[in-house]
This record gives sequence, C-alpha cells and structure tokens, in this order.
Amino acid sequence: MNDDLLARVQRLEDLEAIRRLKSEYARTCDLGADPDALLALFAPDGDVVWRSNVFGEHQGREAIHKWFSGVAGMMPWAAHFMVNPVIGVAPSGDTAHGRWDLLEFTTMTRTDGSGEYEPVVMTGWYSDEFRKVGGKWYFGTIDIAMQQMSGWHEGWVREPHRGGDPLVVAAGRALR
Repeated sequence: MNDDLLARVQRLEDLEAIRRLKSEYARTCDLGADPDALLALFAPDGDVVWRSNVFGEHQGREAIHKWFSGVAGMMPWAAHFMVNPVIGVAPSGDTAHGRWDLLEFTTMTRTDGSGEYEPVVMTGWYSDEFRKVGGKWYFGTIDIAMQQMSGWHEGWVREPHRGGDPLVVAAGRALR
C-alpha cells in the first residue's frame, strides 16, 4: 500500500473515531450525565474546557467534573440529537475541529423556583476541538452555543429563551 492511501485510510478512521466520541458524549449525557464517564471523554493531558453561552464555562478536569455532577439534578432526562457533522482533521493528524447542530428534548427544573420539572426543547451549535493522545481521540474543548431553550408548552415562538436572554438563562445554575 502506498503512503498516500495509508494516510487517506487513517484520515477516514480518525473521522469515524471522532463521530463515535461525539455520539458517546451525547449518549452518556442522555443516560444520566455520569461525571466520571463524561470526564473520561476529555483529553487526559493539557487544558480541557466545557463551555456554553447559557450554562457557563468550566475549565479544567475538576471544574468539568463538578459541573456534570449537578446536571442530572437540573436535567434528569434528555435526548440529544447531534446532526449535520462537519469534521476537519489537521494535517498533523493529532488535532481536529468538529461542528454539530443540536436538537434536544429534555426535562428541566422550572425557572419559577418551585422545584418542579417541565418539558423543554433546545437547539444549539456545537464547536468542538479534539486531541489524539496515545492513538485515541478525546475532547479538548466542547463549546455549545444555545440558540433557543423553550418550555415545550410555550414553544420557541412565544418563549425562545426560557427564563430570559441566552446569556443569562441558567447563569446561576452554571455556578453550582
């Protein structure tokens, strides 16, 4: 096999590994957002970040673990649909960038402080950075720009930003 063909096959394997990593992230979030399982998807070395325009920035392994430790209480059920992936692997073969669109149905705590839950629909755009460490792909950065979060009963026309502007929705939750 020539070197060009080997490089092309490796690139295809890398793209598939990154798709599977993103799928594992979504499924792990949907199955209760286990903080240990989610943290294992992030690179074991260097800086790692999970960031959202709604849920804040969590930089470093400890901060990411702390954030996901509280997600199940705020969001006990979710179904992430990651669509329209666009992935680019750097020529070096050890870093990559990926974009996904998100459609998510979830159960979240109400914004009125009652402690009750309500059905919510969210849409957003993921922009992620990946690193290959020891032949395996990991997240370096997950960055989700939420486009809308709407109570199911109100809908995205009447309530495009559940609880207010996306920059302030759930800001207090991001710090818990």
